Amino acid sequence: MDSADLKAQTKKIQYLGSHAHQRAVDSDRPQHHSKSYAQRLENNQSPPLYTQYPTWQVSMPKRVSSHTSPSESPLLPPKRENKSLLSASPPPPIPEDLLKQSCGNLVTWLGGPYAVLLQIAAPGIALGSCTHSRFQTHPISRFRRTAAFIMAVVHGTEEQKALICGAIKKQHSFINGPSYTATDPELQKWTAATLFVAGQLTQDLLSVDQNPMPRAQKEVLCQQFGRFATALDMPAEMWPSSLEEFEAYFDEQIRTIEITEASKKVANILLREMELPWLLIWTLPVMRVLMAVWLPARIRMAFGLPDPRGWLVWAAYWVVVLSIWCANWLMSGRVKVVIVSWMKKDMARAAEDIRVHGRWMI
Repeated sequence: MDSADLKAQTKKIQYLGSHAHQRAVDSDRPQHHSKSYAQRLENNQSPPLYTQYPTWQVSMPKRVSSHTSPSESPLLPPKRENKSLLSASPPPPIPEDLLKQSCGNLVTWLGGPYAVLLQIAAPGIALGSCTHSRFQTHPISRFRRTAAFIMAVVHGTEEQKALICGAIKKQHSFINGPSYTATDPELQKWTAATLFVAGQLTQDLLSVDQNPMPRAQKEVLCQQFGRFATALDMPAEMWPSSLEEFEAYFDEQIRTIEITEASKKVANILLREMELPWLLIWTLPVMRVLMAVWLPARIRMAFGLPDPRGWLVWAAYWVVVLSIWCANWLMSGRVKVVIVSWMKKDMARAAEDIRVHGRWMI
């Protein structure tokens, strides 16, 4: 076959193909209706489907070929991927040392009075404070020693931690009586437990962001707070192994702890008779307002604090809380860093004094 015949055959095939395509298109078109659109409306008959809506609003299903599997049928809705599971961001990683972050937050330190009042509810701690502590006449010195101990455990070197904890254990060895001793591991456990609860309470209530810590992080932080007890020779196995176990222990202590006259006496000194500098006298009524709302009812009534359901106490409480929020929000991060740095330096000076003189100099 020469080239002329090949071209002729090609044109013939194209011609027949175009006519076949036109016939297929014509067969898909709707047939002409004998009745007009107006006649159908008069007879209450609906117009043909293709005249009811514009063609761009009608999506006719495609023909399913014999080669199409049921799962690939265009009549079935398309499969959609669950992007919510794929795009969900993983939970944020837990910081290695939440204890440093917690103690570096100044709001945490506002829970100090709450922790101390819970501690002195224990008879042994109350008796030891009555007979061996100078907290009433030297409150600033007492606070600096407590802060030095916390900073040594959290931020100090091994030498600083050993010096400060050694000085505290040496003092505790002389604090004992017929029914108590400062080296009792149960009292050390209770002291560390109150620090953890007080820190969580103040962070949840007084932080500016008002974002409570996730429970997974609380679980880790609870174990890290056990360092304050083990640093004073409490056996590590005595500390609760989980947050749930800790909560059960703390609730049991609150229900069963015996509040003695010694506890009431120390609480009265802390809340009303502390010999503070005149610039800090205003902190006593503020502390009474906060403790009236925060303390458990059983301990609050024993310490002679007012009922928080009274409108005057409640109004004063929210004035105090809003003031703390504003102060925390207005305080720049640099100021907070300076305060924490000063506490670290004070801890380092205390450790150096103990190394040189063999005792506290603050």
